This record gives sequence, structure tokens and C-alpha cells, in this order.
Amino acid sequence: MVKTLYMMDEQLISAWTYLETENESPLPSECGNVAIHECFLQGKHSPQTNEDGIFVSPHFIAVVDGATAKSDFRIAGKTTGRLAMELVKDALGKLPSEATVTEAVQVVTRRFHDFYLENGLLHTVEAISARRLTACAVIYSQTRREVWQIGDCPCLIGDVCSVNGKAIDEIMASARTAFNEMALLGGESLDSIARNDPGRAFIMPFLERQACFQNNQEAPEPYAFAVFDGFPVPLGLVKNFPVSIGCEVVLASDGYPHLYPSLKESELHLRSVLTHDPHCMRVYKSTKGLVPGNRSFDDRAYIRFTVMK
Repeated sequence: MVKTLYMMDEQLISAWTYLETENESPLPSECGNVAIHECFLQGKHSPQTNEDGIFVSPHFIAVVDGATAKSDFRIAGKTTGRLAMELVKDALGKLPSEATVTEAVQVVTRRFHDFYLENGLLHTVEAISARRLTACAVIYSQTRREVWQIGDCPCLIGDVCSVNGKAIDEIMASARTAFNEMALLGGESLDSIARNDPGRAFIMPFLERQACFQNNQEAPEPYAFAVFDGFPVPLGLVKNFPVSIGCEVVLASDGYPHLYPSLKESELHLRSVLTHDPHCMRVYKSTKGLVPGNRSFDDRAYIRFTVMK
């Protein structure tokens, strides 16, 4: 299905100028012991509300995805997802170059915890898990030549792809799809689904409560997942991939339904999904679809590089 869609929609994009004119993260100049080939970042709605981020330093390269806010809770006008992404990037900027994956997770977690203390939020986030600032990330350590995957940001290392998706998201995506299909059978139009998304409203109480599974040592195995949220991360849920010299690596956010070894291929498949299944119900089932006026169903980030030494 992926290849078929790719071939069918090759004529959809005749120019790729938006990859430069709308890119919120131009190609970095200082990148250490790697050669960065391409880098792209775009918010589904605007740069100001984008909850995805790209971090590049001489020691670390990362894609960070702040979790979509499940409520109207804001801090200084920013969503919890946006703040979470910014906190991860801030922590990575202060991380010692030789840090292990364990040390990196601890440093980022401490940064979140300190933020809660500084803003009088610790009691609130302890009591209401849905209020936690939450982010996942995929991080490349240049010193250790390792890719660390915390949560569901996908990566491609050579020809090996790791998606690390959450079981609970698959369940919620199927539930949303089923509810919307029932709504269509009941007389609702696809335009109405796009505007109001009754399936999304149906699963929202579950989305708000699924935070009880994150970083929870007592959560059953199919549902437990790791994220950065200021609370201890179960290291058994963190993936660590060694990377050899000369290997090409792609780090991305889950704004891409399928990860390819080039930005244009990944974008082309995304465009195909948005053309054939903008509601993300059939070709690509998701917990949310394309909202009218937005660029995509989710924020997205992509960076591709080769390890030189």
C-alpha cells in the first residue's frame, strides 16, 4: 500500500520550494562529526504553536515531539507540548558530551522536575497526570555513536527502521475510526467529520487518562510507555541503537506516517495520505485527522545525516 500510494501521487508535487520557504529549521552549520544532508521542520498550524523541535550541537542531534495538549491548560500562553519540547532542547544543550543514555534521561527528567518546582506545579502534575509536560525524543550521541529512542519518534538507521509506536494509540486510532464510520452511516458528511471529528471527541476522555500508563512501573506491559515528563523513566522502555561510521541516519517525529531514507519520499507519502485520506481513518488510521486550514494532521520534523567518524 505504501509503495502504491507513492507511485500514484508522484505527479501531486511538481515543485519542492516549500521545503525551503516554509522550513522552520534551516540546515545547521555546526554539526560535529556528521554530515547533515537535509533538515525540515513544520508546524501543522503555525511556527508559534509547533510542538516539534530539532536540536543540533557538536555533541547531540535530536528530534523532539511535545505531546499534543489534551486540555486548555497553558503556561505563559504556551501549550504543555510546546513547553515540553523546549525543556528537552534546553536540557540537551547542557548535557555533557560523554553522557550515557541513563545520564541523559536523568538530566532531561530533572529539568522538567525543576520547571515544576519553579512554577509551583509539582503538586498539580503529581495529582493530575494529564497536566504533565510530556515529550518523546530520538537522540543521537556523537560521542557514543548511539541513537536513543524515548517514546514514539521514529528513526531509520541504515535500512533498519524503529517506530516504537504505543499500543494504546493503535487502540484509540481504531476506536476513533469506528466511531466516525458509524457517524457517516448515521448521515454525517465527511466535511462535518473534518470540522467536528466526533470520533476524536469520543476518545478524548481516554486520551486524557492514558497518561497513567506513561513511565508507570506498575502498568501492564502492552500499555506501558516511556516519555519525558519529569518523573522517572523506566530504562527498560528506552531503546538504544549502536551506529557505525559511514551509516546514514534519519531522525523524525511521528508527523510522518511512513519514514523513508529521503525527505522528499517521506513528504510525498505524507501528501498522498493527506490527499486520499485527510481524515486519517482508512489509509492511515490516527487519533486525529487533518483540521481545515492546517498544513497536516500533525507537526513534523525530519533530519538526515551520515556519521563521518
